[in-house]
Amino acid sequence: MSLLSANVAADIFWQPYSQADPGHHAHKKSKSLQLSNLPNEIPVDIKLVHSDLEISTPSLSNDVLKLQPTRKGNYHALVATLETPDSYQQAVRYPYMNGKPVDFSPSDLLAYSTGPLRIIPSPLPREHWRYETDKTYRFKVLFNGEPYKEQPILVSTSNGSTDVLQTDSSGLLKLHIPDDFTNVVPGKRKNPAAEIRLFANTSTDSIRYTTSFSAPYSPNPSHWKSTSLGALAAAFGLMAGLLVIRRLPEYSRRPKK
Repeated sequence: MSLLSANVAADIFWQPYSQADPGHHAHKKSKSLQLSNLPNEIPVDIKLVHSDLEISTPSLSNDVLKLQPTRKGNYHALVATLETPDSYQQAVRYPYMNGKPVDFSPSDLLAYSTGPLRIIPSPLPREHWRYETDKTYRFKVLFNGEPYKEQPILVSTSNGSTDVLQTDSSGLLKLHIPDDFTNVVPGKRKNPAAEIRLFANTSTDSIRYTTSFSAPYSPNPSHWKSTSLGALAAAFGLMAGLLVIRRLPEYSRRPKK
């Protein structure tokens, strides 16, 4: 196991809270997220950067954050920071919130510096879109505002896939999400999303910097669209064939009386 792979066990990251929420009926519009791998007795700073760049400070309860609506639409940035004398860990996630439009774009949010080491989607998925398997996405990786050039980035999914990719000479990372769903049910809403996670780390002056990016991803619609399109094409071909046959002389000729 590489050092990068071994570090994942200690790096914090956001993921959906999977257990039953006792207050679910009282907070139907909330989203519960869990900060995984959080060490005991070390304070963590939580910051929510709104889509208009306003900042609020929600708090954890037993490593779980109940993300309340901000009444502002578009992406937000959820940042957890854990700092010790010899380490600086961050976990970043970009939840989409429903609400009123704001005079800011996702690019304004991505320009906001969340910390020294950053994994930045380039760009975020458009509204109502999502990360999907068998598609390639781009990320910029920066350290202290400079491209994090030719460095390893660990990628893992909640479906069990892992890989170590590398940024290029401009700090750009190209991620092709693996098609690792074992059971795919036709229809976008019938397949629960899985989680993809990216981890980066570096060290300077005896301080280890780490950051994680996490987001949901879903099966590629081609799993069921190709079948439906094939059936539609076959039906269209059959109808076209019948029309051609009916135009042939032996079918158009009326019987003589």
